[in-house]
Formats: sequence, structure tokens, C-alpha cells
Amino acid sequence: MSYRALYRVWRPQKFEDLIGQEHVTTTLKNALAEGHFSHAYLFSGPRGTGKTSAAKIMAKAVNCLQGPAPEPCNECDACRKITDGSLMDVVEIDAASNRGVDEIRDLRDKVKYAPSEVRCKVYIVDEVHMLTAEAFNALLKTLEEPPGHAIFILATTEPHKLPSTIISRCQRFSFRRHTLGNTLGHLRKICDSQGIQAEDSALAVIAQAADGGMRDALSLLDQVLAFSDDRVDEAAVLSVTGSVSRATLGDLMEACLGRDAGTALEKVEELLADGLEPERLIHDLVQLSRDLLLLAAAPELKEVQERLAGEERWNRLIKRESIDGLEGVLETLIQTQQQMKWAPHPRVLLEMALVRICHHSGPPSPQERGDADLIAGLQEQLKQLKQKVEELSGLAASPPVAEPAPPPSVRREPAAGGGERTGRKNLGPARLAPLLKEASTEALQKLQRAWPEVLAQVKERKITVHAWLIDGEPVAATEETLLMAFKNNIHRETTEKDSNKKLIEQVMKEVLGSTIRLMTVMREDWEKERSAAGVPSVTGRESGEKEVPPQEGSESDDPVERAVEMFGKDMVEITD
Repeated sequence: MSYRALYRVWRPQKFEDLIGQEHVTTTLKNALAEGHFSHAYLFSGPRGTGKTSAAKIMAKAVNCLQGPAPEPCNECDACRKITDGSLMDVVEIDAASNRGVDEIRDLRDKVKYAPSEVRCKVYIVDEVHMLTAEAFNALLKTLEEPPGHAIFILATTEPHKLPSTIISRCQRFSFRRHTLGNTLGHLRKICDSQGIQAEDSALAVIAQAADGGMRDALSLLDQVLAFSDDRVDEAAVLSVTGSVSRATLGDLMEACLGRDAGTALEKVEELLADGLEPERLIHDLVQLSRDLLLLAAAPELKEVQERLAGEERWNRLIKRESIDGLEGVLETLIQTQQQMKWAPHPRVLLEMALVRICHHSGPPSPQERGDADLIAGLQEQLKQLKQKVEELSGLAASPPVAEPAPPPSVRREPAAGGGERTGRKNLGPARLAPLLKEASTEALQKLQRAWPEVLAQVKERKITVHAWLIDGEPVAATEETLLMAFKNNIHRETTEKDSNKKLIEQVMKEVLGSTIRLMTVMREDWEKERSAAGVPSVTGRESGEKEVPPQEGSESDDPVERAVEMFGKDMVEITD
């Protein structure tokens, strides 16, 4: 066969021929000029970016009879043989078909022998990530300390699959995906040199379909030339690639953003009738939506300007839709593209996506804005009703606790100030009022739900503190404070001791995940202040229910009253 594919004819033969990889070529040329080249290199990057070409150029530059030099001469016997692939000392290995440990052991045994024709043996291992774990292990030692006459160049499109032990033994160079401008420039150069008539729009479609791979672009150009007899126009490119013209895509997108579902579906019907696959159409729509979104968000981007070629229709199109709307269109198309991989009827998914876009795109009408306001109002009312239901549920969750009336012979003397005598640190009305203003039902319900766990943790750490604590009950709470009401004053005072209080607060912090300060009050004082403030009782007692007043009129030195004050009314039993 005398004909050779374009990507083989135009394969780079010097570092300066590599397009868009200046960060790689500059480093390698400087290393060759100074003679500081390494024994192992790793070239990684997308397909068609020049990894294997750079490896062969490196092999020529090292073994050139005029070198080692920053650039091979491509005229000496060594350079010509390496270009032809006939030099035995430059070995190209396809790791996809030679991935086993036996092949690597054979390489390891042969690398020790000196080169027969040139200065260095060069092993180019393509798609090195395909090697097995055993093969990588067999390569490790040789790769780390090869003979002085050997150089390894590993190439891969998936560097993340390589063991870190391999990567650490190589100088790594990452090849970049070709930009649209670089691809277009190279295609135009080839067409001009070959005397091929090519439309700029046709080359742009080829460059976009190549998606950053120069080899893909040249292969498509080769295919189009075979289809259209040395003439490249947009219609021929679209026929070969199975894509849709930007003008047709623009008409379809304009119908979608204009909420014209009928026109959009008619255009889809025409395209599918011409043989276009739904998967290809959704792919092209995704690309166009992405370009429109970038144009709306950052019109100064060079890539966007190259892809959309500065046409005025795209500027008019993005003015019809907000950035959020374009983002929603793109998200809908991407989701549909994912679903098409498994759907038996991709056309149905495509039509559903277009109808959905037509329904949701564009600014809302006055009626829709009114509906939105109505929905927002209903949602707010629903939120308020939900809060009231939660409050009522919290009140009904605690069982009613009826306080027993004191025995007839037990009488209590009011303390000076109207309240009963209680122990130290008992909260009075002056300290209860601010707490009641900040207290919330949600905070109390949260503490009540966690309270059994708090009691269990306290019991596990110090059972005596648990014995005093169970006499109390959480009655009010804020985000930072818990108020507990005690029936027995001795229990309350013991709970208020610094060591016991710190233990309880520490357990609450661990269970609830936040710092909660413990405050205590006698139940009688709490009920009086609660009734005065109009706060519902957490035990289920209605706020209007009257308290049982303490009986009056006994001497303060009554031994029974003293006993009640000391041990609590629940602990004293009076018998005749």
C-alpha cells in the first residue's frame, strides 16, 4: 500500500513539531543539551496528544550521530532507522498485548546486553497501565537501577492505575489536551500544504468532534477527504460524523427556550427521519448548552469565543434565558443522556427532555408569579401549623403528675418574702423570669428525649448522683440552660453541689453535643412562677388549674414540719 494515513504522514519528527506541549518539549530539550537526561520517563495524558511521538523523538535525540542533541537531525542512519522502526536497539512494546510477567522477565533479561548499533537502548512501553501487578513487580528493580546504556519511556492514558512505586522511579510529564485553536491551526496547515479546499466551519466541526485529540482530528479529516473527493465542506463533515449543524441546533434550542414545543418536536422528527441517532443529538445539545452557559457567565473566555465564532445569534439566544435557566437546561440534558445508556427507547427520553425544557424555560408569566406567591403563603401557613402541632404533641407527651396534698397535721410556715424556705441556690422569681422568656418548647422536647440517656450515663458514672437526680424533672429549657424542678429540697441541694453539678453538665454535653448549664428550683416555686407567667405545664396540667395551697398556722418549731423540711414530704409518713 502506497497511501498512508494523515496522522502517520504528519507525525511529529522533532520536538518543535509537537503542538501545544511546550512545557514538555522545553524541559526535555534543556536536559538533552546539558546531558542530564534520566533513565526513566513517564508520559501521561489523553489520547492523540503526542506521547508516543515524543518518546520516539527522545530516542532519536539520544542516539543521533550528531548528539545527544536537543533536536534530532533526522538525516543520519540512526534517526532514519528509528523513524522507520527498523532499529533493534529501540524497542516499542505494547503493554496491552504483552502484559504478563513472562514478557517483563524477558525484557529484564535482555536489557543487560549492550546496544549493538547506537549509543543507548530505549524501551518505549505504550499503555503501561495494562501490565499486571506481577509484571510491575518484576519491572521495579530494573526500572530503578537499569544498566547505564538503557532508557525506559512509559506512556499511558490512565496514570492513576500505575503503582506509586513505578511513578516514583520516573520523571513524569503530563501532556495536555489540544485546544480548539491548536487543532484548527494544524488542520488548516495540513489542508494548505496538501492543496485541499476546506471551509472554516467544516474544520471547526472536525476539531470539536476530535475533543482535544490531534490523531482523532486527522483521522476524521482523512475520512472526510475520502467521502468528498479532496473537498472539505460542513455538509460532508456532518454526514461523516453523524452530527448536526450548529445552525440546526441553534434553531432547535431557540424553539426550546421560546417554549415552542411543537416546533422543537417537529425539528427532532426531521432529524431522526434523516437517520440521526437520538444519542448523537442529545450529545450535540449538551455541547451547545454548555457553550451558551459559558458565554452567558463568562463571555470573555477564549475557548467560548473560538467555539461559537462570535456569532450574534448566540448573544441573542442567551438574552432570552437567565444563567439559572441555562443551567437547568444543561442539567436536564445531561440527566437524559445518562438515562439513554440503559433505555430501550432513547427517542422517547429525548422528546420528554425537550418538552420538559419547553415547559420550564423562559421568564414566568404573571399568572405563574401569582401562583408562586400563593404557594409560598401556603407553605408558610403549613410551617406555622406544624410548629403548633409539635408544641401540642410535646405537652401531651408527658403524663400528668398529681402532687399529693400534705397531711392534715403537717403545716408549713411561709418564709419572709412570701415563698417557702428552700435550700441554697434556689431560684427566685427574679431569676426565673428571664429564663421563661427565652425558654422554648423545641429545646425542652429535645432535652426530654435525651433525658433517659443522660440518667443512664450519670448512673453508670456515679450511682449516688443518679439517686438524687431522679427526684427532679426537666420543666423548662433554652439552647444553653436546663431548669429542673425538685420535690425534695435535700435532693435539690445535693444536686447543686459543685462536683455533682459538674458531672451532670459533662454528661449532658456528651449526650447532646453542646454545653448545657443546669439550674434547679423547688417545684412549688416553679408552679407559682409558671402560673404567673402563663406558661403551660410540661406535666400535662392545664395552666388554669389551681395549685393546692400550703396549709398555714403552725409553729415554726413543730417537729413534724421540721422533719418535712429536712427530708421532704414524700419521705415523711405520719401515723397516729
